[in-house]
Amino acid sequence: MRAPDPRECVSYDVVLFSYSTHSTRGPVTLRLDALKHNRMEPLDIGVAAWIIQDGNYADFTVGQVVQFALEFYPHSLTASRETSKSATHLKGSIYDVCGQVVYRTNQVWVLDMGFLAYQEAKPPEYAAKGAWVEGKVYVGIDPFFYFEGLNKLPGMPDLTYNFRIEQILLETTPRLTTQDESGRTVMSRNEHQESYREVSQTDAWNDDDGNAHYLLNCERIERRI
Repeated sequence: MRAPDPRECVSYDVVLFSYSTHSTRGPVTLRLDALKHNRMEPLDIGVAAWIIQDGNYADFTVGQVVQFALEFYPHSLTASRETSKSATHLKGSIYDVCGQVVYRTNQVWVLDMGFLAYQEAKPPEYAAKGAWVEGKVYVGIDPFFYFEGLNKLPGMPDLTYNFRIEQILLETTPRLTTQDESGRTVMSRNEHQESYREVSQTDAWNDDDGNAHYLLNCERIERRI
C-alpha cells in the first residue's frame, strides 16, 4: 500500500474549503503590485513527510526562517489570453494562477505567477518560453531537485526564497482506499471532509504514521537571494 501523494490525490475542482484559523481569511490574490517593500501576501506551501524523511530538510518549526525553492504541480493549466501575473488561494496549497513561462527545457519549466516555481517534467506544447498560462496548481516545497542539479542548468533563474514560517497545519483529512487498474491498493484523501490541525512543528517520522502532509503558512521576508 503506497501513501498518497498530496499533489495527485485531491480533486481541485472544489473552489474553497475553510479550515483551522485560516477560515476567516478567504481567498487571497497575489499580484505584482502587492510586492511592495520586498514583501508579499503569505503563501500556503505544501510539504509531504517523505521530503523531510529523505534528509533534505530538518523538521520545520513555527517562527523559523527557512530558505528553499518552490515546486508547482499543475492540475488544470491551459494557455491564457491574460497577461497579468496572479495567484488566488483556493484551499490548502492549491492556487488559481495566471503566469508567464520564463524558462523551458525538455525536462523542466519555470512559471512566474508573482513568485517563481518550477515543475520537473516535459512542458506542455502551449508552454513556450514567454507564453502565458492559467489554471489550478499545487504549490509545494522543492524536494531538493532544484538544489541537487536543476539550479546548474544554463539560464535557469534563481528560484531560492527566504521565508518565515508563521503557521504549520497538519492535514487530518480522512483517507479513502481504492484499487487501481492493476489491483494495487491506493490511498487518497476525502476532499469532501478536508481538515487540518495546527501544530507548532512538523514531526515527519511520527505524524500520521510517517505519511503526513503539512501546510506551511509562510511570509516571504525578502526577494530571491
